[in-house]
Amino acid sequence: MPLLARAGSARTGVGGVTLSANRRGTPGPDVPPSQRLLGAAEELFGERSYWRTTVADICARAGIATGSFYAHFDSKAEIFTAVVRQINADLRTAIRIAIEAAGEGQRERERASFRAFFTLLSQRPWIDRIVREAEFVAPAVFREYYEHLTRGYARGVRHAQLNREVDARYDPEVIAYIYTGIGNFIGMRWADWTAGSQVPDDVVDDVLEVLRRGLPPLAPPAQHVSS
Repeated sequence: MPLLARAGSARTGVGGVTLSANRRGTPGPDVPPSQRLLGAAEELFGERSYWRTTVADICARAGIATGSFYAHFDSKAEIFTAVVRQINADLRTAIRIAIEAAGEGQRERERASFRAFFTLLSQRPWIDRIVREAEFVAPAVFREYYEHLTRGYARGVRHAQLNREVDARYDPEVIAYIYTGIGNFIGMRWADWTAGSQVPDDVVDDVLEVLRRGLPPLAPPAQHVSS
């Protein structure tokens, strides 16, 4: 997968190494109130859904007076949008860091990208549910989420095509959405439906093998030597 733009504030980590920006959970009192509210909202939206979560619930989980909520967010809808955008930023940061530590080949970059995504989903298995709910709660933000991801993916695919690592006949945007669909459903099956379990390495191997067989560069034309 391609290199993505910098986002978020993670410090280190690749693959199975936890990134600081990827750990949610109820923040401590030393964390700024807006971040405490975001962390609490993410947990509750994932546990209960948007519709079953109230502003009072979020404030109680964050340890903040309900009246103070409106100093940071105008509404539950606004903090939901902020949560979805934070998930997107955390994911793009995790993938960027993983790719920077990966090898030079396209397969190595793809493995690092998928593993970073699957690790994030294992740490926060509810985020996929939040993003899916965004399609109905905040459709424009749902679309923005995937457009931001696939824009970066498509740039990386184009770079790989120029390096003759991927068949240049394919539209990079099409491949980018293929990557996104594969990641979503593999992650849902193994990281979400199995209570936060890590996606097994052999599953990642299978995904990469499918991509290797389906996206190889065209063989260069045979050179005919005249006698």
